[in-house]
Amino acid sequence: MRTIRLPILAALVLGCATAGALAHAQALGGRRMREPAFLRELFPPALIMQHQADIALTDAQRDAISKEMANAEKATVELRWQLEAKTAALGKLLAADTVDEAAALKQADEVLALEDRLKRLRLGFLIRVKNVLTPAQQDTLRKLRRR
Repeated sequence: MRTIRLPILAALVLGCATAGALAHAQALGGRRMREPAFLRELFPPALIMQHQADIALTDAQRDAISKEMANAEKATVELRWQLEAKTAALGKLLAADTVDEAAALKQADEVLALEDRLKRLRLGFLIRVKNVLTPAQQDTLRKLRRR
């Protein structure tokens, strides 16, 4: 039961991190940003879990992916705490009647740096997950995703 809950929780945390970054970008630019096209070359854990029987996922692969998810979850949670604190500090700066532009932009740089770290963490995680899969499993997942 724990091996199922942990991957699902990690996928949710990583999804929230991405959603949060997209929401910040949307707030700054006014438009919702699309996920980069290169991410279509990778496989979200939810897709792998959903089709684990179809791709004949082995116990060793499942364990390796679960381990990667647990590591990514831990790092994501730590970064999210930092991001929320930096975002709150930016909000306070921007709430002033007269905004100190230099201070606000410096704080925004810190927020953006943390968002970049979250994105890099997610990308590295997805790359490691893909590398656990065989080429045949990847081909099957591509076909299943197109449906």
